[in-house]
Amino acid sequence: MIPATQLSQLPQDVRKLVRRVYTNRSVADFEKLCNRLPRCSPSELCILQPVLYMYLDPDRIPAKSTPAAATDIELVYRSLLVIVATLGYIDGSGIGSAGSEKQYLISAWNRVSPWLIYFHDQFIMCRANYRPVDKMAAIRIVASLLLHVVIVSGKRGGTTLLITPALYRPIAELWLLALKTKDKDVVCLSSSPGPAHITSFRVCGSFLVSSCIQDESFVTILLEVSGGIGAVTSAALKYLKSLRSMAKDPDIASKTFKLELLVLVFSHCVRIIATTSMLDAAIREAYLLQQSVKEIFWTLRVLQSLPLGKESMAQALAPSFTYLDFLLKHADDPASALHQALCARAFETMVHISPSGPLEAPKLVETDPRRINEAFFRILFKYSLDAKILSYVCKHVDAWSNNLGPIVREEKYLLDIWSSVEQTLRVYGTLRFKAETIWWPSPSKKGLVLQVSLRLHCFIPADSSTKHYQCHCGGTAEDIRFRQYAGCQVVRYCSKRCQRDSWHSHHRLSCKFLKAAVGSSTPHRIKRSLRLLAALEVTHKQRKWDNILRLFAAAQCEYPEYQERLVVELALDKFEESVRPLRDYLFLFNGLSENEVVDRLSSWPDPRGQVQGLQGPFLFSVITVHDRYWSRQTLFSPCMALDMEIYGDSAAKAQP
Repeated sequence: MIPATQLSQLPQDVRKLVRRVYTNRSVADFEKLCNRLPRCSPSELCILQPVLYMYLDPDRIPAKSTPAAATDIELVYRSLLVIVATLGYIDGSGIGSAGSEKQYLISAWNRVSPWLIYFHDQFIMCRANYRPVDKMAAIRIVASLLLHVVIVSGKRGGTTLLITPALYRPIAELWLLALKTKDKDVVCLSSSPGPAHITSFRVCGSFLVSSCIQDESFVTILLEVSGGIGAVTSAALKYLKSLRSMAKDPDIASKTFKLELLVLVFSHCVRIIATTSMLDAAIREAYLLQQSVKEIFWTLRVLQSLPLGKESMAQALAPSFTYLDFLLKHADDPASALHQALCARAFETMVHISPSGPLEAPKLVETDPRRINEAFFRILFKYSLDAKILSYVCKHVDAWSNNLGPIVREEKYLLDIWSSVEQTLRVYGTLRFKAETIWWPSPSKKGLVLQVSLRLHCFIPADSSTKHYQCHCGGTAEDIRFRQYAGCQVVRYCSKRCQRDSWHSHHRLSCKFLKAAVGSSTPHRIKRSLRLLAALEVTHKQRKWDNILRLFAAAQCEYPEYQERLVVELALDKFEESVRPLRDYLFLFNGLSENEVVDRLSSWPDPRGQVQGLQGPFLFSVITVHDRYWSRQTLFSPCMALDMEIYGDSAAKAQP
């Protein structure tokens, strides 16, 4: 009831309408009052708030929508409609600072929420045969009120009123339903300039989910409603795709509040995808195949083109990088995830997102753009041995260096890290090109694909006028299907005959050494980069040859009984070296004894003169790289293993 002192402040016609509404439960009388409200002042609307909530009695909620309950449903519908309209009108006018309209919404929420659940169940999900309220009208009412209560709760600094288990199912179903609703269907109930009145239903649905997603009970209900982890992740990806089209909407792009909502939707959709990836490895790999990383970073790129603040873009970048970092550590094919991110302009996006304030020591990598850029530069360096990554980087490194964002140019330590990484990437690209053209010349386009196979010496030019290579069995590189040999998982053959002839001629000697050169837990990308590793090995020896000889002399004194069985270890990424006895590396050769390793190496004459003059007095060399689990992996000399395979046949024939 409205106190008499406040009622006297209303216009006479409004007072009469209020009295009639109190005495008669009439839709016609309440409709007349609602039609009069647009001409009321904000202060008068604040006084009228109790009248707007008087019909929201949870005890009058019918078990099912029937014609007998039509009057109650109509009165409640008009009450909810006018509540949203007056909330926006008062909020948009800046009057009513006492917050009476907000106070009524919060205090009466236990009366409002049961009716919202009823409207959702009966009219939105169409579980009633008799539906006096249109589906889209019900969506606008329910979504608008839920969105308003989130905003009101947030401004009050308290826990949102949505954290109510009874509302979890309607919110989850609304989130999924929004994907099936056209973008033109918006939550729009007032022409007044309120902050949340013309908002896409998808933005509204995601915003509601983001308010509940931290509750495990809500996640359980969301999985149940959607049909499982895969369906939730698929829906989140669809939301990301729709964000790109919503960002081009002039109505959204022109309003700061709506842009901020887009960032929140993006951040929470990424977190949903990341959460489901952590729960199920199969889902993680499936969505890698569907290029989830590319969708995330393309959407982030679109958001970057909008007039958003620094803090908003940093907020959007944080979950994106966290998800990428998680995939690089746990996915079966992390290089594909990084390649997707690079193709979606992840580098260009990251270096142009500026921090919102000074760097704070306690800040984690996931929250500050400077630390994210630093971590991303180091990731590029770690994956520079991957053939696919290196190919992409070599094509774009010039553009990257010429278009570094202010975050890198203004932070000296970031610029130094990038300069070091850039230099390394350029060196790797040059070495790989030289290794391809000097060791494995193959003008055939198919031959370039077969550079991994290393068995190219079984090909001979078909004739001097063609650029294709022909196997001795008669097939060319254009029409042969090559199969990988399971022993070393490096060499490929066009037929069993080629495999048999190769084994008897030389591969029985080189197979174990090729297998030792690729390792057991080494990523597949390393197997595709043996030529680059071999080139890096030779370059490392050339640059540090004097130091290697000093270390060898010291090792001879330390291990006098192993003077002819010393091995040099090269840490390619750290540019360090050491010399130790053969016994420490027998694990590479799958059960071979020291004498067997020495005998097999001594039976192979190096046709290129002690590996380009850098074999030295030691028995052989090994290299160390990171495996898929980011631990150190020791590999037999790629240079020597490749030479055994490529020149093994000719070397065997040259022996007396």
